[in-house]
Amino acid sequence: MKHKYIYSIFGILFSIILLLSSIEFMAFNRNHYKNSFEKYDITTATGMDTNNLGHVVEDLLSYLKNEKDTLDTTAVIHGEEREVFGEREKLHMIDVKDLFVKGRLIRNAGLGVLVILLLGMIIKDGHWKTNLAKALFYTAVVNLTLLGIFLLLLYIDFNKYFTYFHLIFFNNDLWVLDPQKEVLIQMVPEGFFYDTSIKIIAIFIAGIKITGILGYLFKKNKPKQIISKAYNN
Repeated sequence: MKHKYIYSIFGILFSIILLLSSIEFMAFNRNHYKNSFEKYDITTATGMDTNNLGHVVEDLLSYLKNEKDTLDTTAVIHGEEREVFGEREKLHMIDVKDLFVKGRLIRNAGLGVLVILLLGMIIKDGHWKTNLAKALFYTAVVNLTLLGIFLLLLYIDFNKYFTYFHLIFFNNDLWVLDPQKEVLIQMVPEGFFYDTSIKIIAIFIAGIKITGILGYLFKKNKPKQIISKAYNN
């Protein structure tokens, strides 16, 4: 019974780490921003050309990576060089940065705990390979089921659940920005966040599917046969 709890914790922790890694990958993917700017005509929305938009994104990502302390970005907007973000936008980005910093800490600490759990399994459980394979397989099944429900909810009403996200993770209304005058929301409109959410889920699903397949193969003791067959084909 003790072993069962350890494998359950392993599966939950593995899922959290994979999700946080998927979020970070997309959040700092420069091509994603570039494609979004083209898709939503952000040069027109912001009054910045592609070079200035690229500069602002680089500065913003450096800030979120905690490589700089102040978001004091300047750029040419509608032909005039000025500071890009107003006070409300800066305050909101402090909150966003805090989420990213905490997310990295949780992920990195989680990786350490996973290693400790794995070592514990190897030392104390004589059937750890079989049990770990089962844990990975069932972790994949549960996650894919939950993701299916979540995707359906996003499809039905993305704005509703996007709002819930902000209400859960922010204790203020600084995230409510004016698209008529605030550059941050002009750069990343709701469509950007919808696309980002779908891509994060796609990456997460890919990782979970690989996990589930590996778990299934090891559970059936067939990894060598399957890999050999795939290689020969």
